[in-house]
Amino acid sequence: MTEARRGLRSLAGVLLLVAASSGCRDNAAASGDAPSIFEGGADQVMLGVEHYMTADGVRRGRLLADTALTFEDASRVELRNPRIQFFDEAGVDRGLLTSASGEYDLESGDMTVHRNVVLTGSVRSGAPARLETDSLAFEAASNRLTTDASWILTHQDGTVERGVGLVTDPALENIETRDWSVSTPDVEVPR
Repeated sequence: MTEARRGLRSLAGVLLLVAASSGCRDNAAASGDAPSIFEGGADQVMLGVEHYMTADGVRRGRLLADTALTFEDASRVELRNPRIQFFDEAGVDRGLLTSASGEYDLESGDMTVHRNVVLTGSVRSGAPARLETDSLAFEAASNRLTTDASWILTHQDGTVERGVGLVTDPALENIETRDWSVSTPDVEVPR
């Protein structure tokens, strides 16, 4: 083998080694870099979470989330894409809450959800209604949801209620509000 060929072979080997090692630098698992889900300082990350929320031994809710981040110095769990199915004392489905993010307090069972919050429940007439807001807090002890943000409640018949500040149960049956207006299809009803 000539020296020129050995030199080309050596150069090809070095280029192959450089290409292979640079490919590993882009792969976080191969390089040992932490995935982006740990950037917030979480001590543990759980994927595909399912948790049952209880009160006095009775199942009151089923919490599902894509991701749960836990922290050693706190009793809170940060959730991504949480989904809570609420039940009454008899185990009957009362409402479904979804959002983009949330925080769950392990000690109290309270939870606050943010961004794209939607609560679907059945109202007094038994027809489903849909509540939309930016933020909603669930108080486990009283089994109620509250917000100080603006909200929109759409009924199955097309009636739309709007307001700021709200207290309700998970089924949207008992609603208290401060600032409120109602509109029905093709008719505006004064406050």
